[in-house]
Amino acid sequence: MMSAHTPSSITIRSASPEDAGPAAALIYETALTLGDYFFGQTGPEGTIRVLATLFPERDHLFSYQHTVLAVEGERIIGLMQALPADDMARAGSALIRACWKCFGPWSTLRGIWRGWRLAFEPDAKPGEFYVDTLAVATACRNRGVGAVLLRDAERQARERGLRVCSLSVMLHNVDALRFYQRQGYREDLRYETKLRAPGVQYTGFHRMIKPVTGEELFPKDAAQS
Repeated sequence: MMSAHTPSSITIRSASPEDAGPAAALIYETALTLGDYFFGQTGPEGTIRVLATLFPERDHLFSYQHTVLAVEGERIIGLMQALPADDMARAGSALIRACWKCFGPWSTLRGIWRGWRLAFEPDAKPGEFYVDTLAVATACRNRGVGAVLLRDAERQARERGLRVCSLSVMLHNVDALRFYQRQGYREDLRYETKLRAPGVQYTGFHRMIKPVTGEELFPKDAAQS
């Protein structure tokens, strides 16, 4: 499971509710101002606190149940949250229930209002295994940790009988786009969001896909027809 550039001291394990603190901080690194907007917070501290509260709850998009961690010694240095695209609607409903339980009806309803447009963005398609979050601690980047986590997603997809992994990269995140391209992902769609929120650094995303069964998704004959 380790790459040539990843020390053998790094292992991949499933997350548990007790990992909420460090996991929330890593999740925030991928959401930033969009996460602040969605959860109605003014900066990292509040959004990380919300994510840490939600993480131990079951079944939803940010739950420990959909999370694997890259660990070096006792330190969590990377995180991936992924699930079959066919389960995302159910996981979204579970997130609403978890917010209702943890923060009450008014905060939840405000979150639904803020996130309504995002719910209809074409980030995943039926039959895919969707990588919703991939994050590596800043000090541990360029060591192959992200590549190892992606390979675990591809393993999970194959075990579920799914042919494709998919993910989304924010349009402004050029470094992440190049990283995923090096891992064999290619753009399937470029989407510009309809969300307009002052102070939120989010204009849309590249939807990217990769076959995990060794077959070509875009046969040359089809591309030429």
